[in-house]
Amino acid sequence: MNRLKADQKTKLRQFVQWTQANESVSINFLAKANWNIEYAMSLYFDNPQLFSGSIAQPSVDRSKVDKLFYNYVDKQDDVGEKRMGPHGIFRLLNDLGYKSTDRQVLVLAWKLKAATQCEFSLEEWAQGLTSLQVDDIQALRQRIDAINSEMETDREKFRELYMFAFNYGKAAACRSLDLEMAVCYWDVLFGPRSPLMAQWIEFLYDQEKNGAARLEQEVGSVNAKKIKTVWITRDTWNLFWDFILLSKPDLSDYDEEGAWPVLIDQFVDHCRENLNYPKPNSETDEKMDTRYY
Repeated sequence: MNRLKADQKTKLRQFVQWTQANESVSINFLAKANWNIEYAMSLYFDNPQLFSGSIAQPSVDRSKVDKLFYNYVDKQDDVGEKRMGPHGIFRLLNDLGYKSTDRQVLVLAWKLKAATQCEFSLEEWAQGLTSLQVDDIQALRQRIDAINSEMETDREKFRELYMFAFNYGKAAACRSLDLEMAVCYWDVLFGPRSPLMAQWIEFLYDQEKNGAARLEQEVGSVNAKKIKTVWITRDTWNLFWDFILLSKPDLSDYDEEGAWPVLIDQFVDHCRENLNYPKPNSETDEKMDTRYY
């Protein structure tokens, strides 16, 4: 330990304190993570046997887990026995240092396998914190931050979070996600909007506006306001992940023959017709071939 730099010694003490692993094992994990303590902790909890040696498995005090849960149960919520509701969760997020729009909040719900927005059951809480191997606010924040950081490099983990958001965000009785909720979760998941994301969302709102105008003519303004014209289906939601992350910014690699949802096809057509995005190369090739006949 004497060969370590001052900041490395500090990280080592923190790692040992939070994981209860011995110094030798802790140094191995920190070195493998290039002394990024959040990544090192994630490696440790996901792969506790990665390095040989005596590894002290982290222990969770169930009584502390339960006590922490009931600290945030608020009678104002009236969500049933052994459930944390919106008021309690607001206080929890405040203690964790999160805003409601931070992606870490969705990561927390994902790791607790929460079934209902803005509610956690005692069972979800206890199983989630046990899986995360934490029983206090500081450790919970550290663990959630580490998992959130992994999303920048681990696309498979990010995809899992993305898929979770669909079921978590939609109303229980609905098969699709309403547009406002979908946009909210895209902003949470992807952060500041890229030009393509901004154009996609603007396109969807235009579709909704045009649909509402048609409905108003057909059923009257009062009835039209009760009907939503744009819904995000599970298929559209799932494939949009591939579309927004894997497509070139100018959509020049978009495969029109691919099994894309109609809504995404329509958006690409809109970009090419109205936003000067390049047309498919096949059209150019076809025109060039015509000259030789």
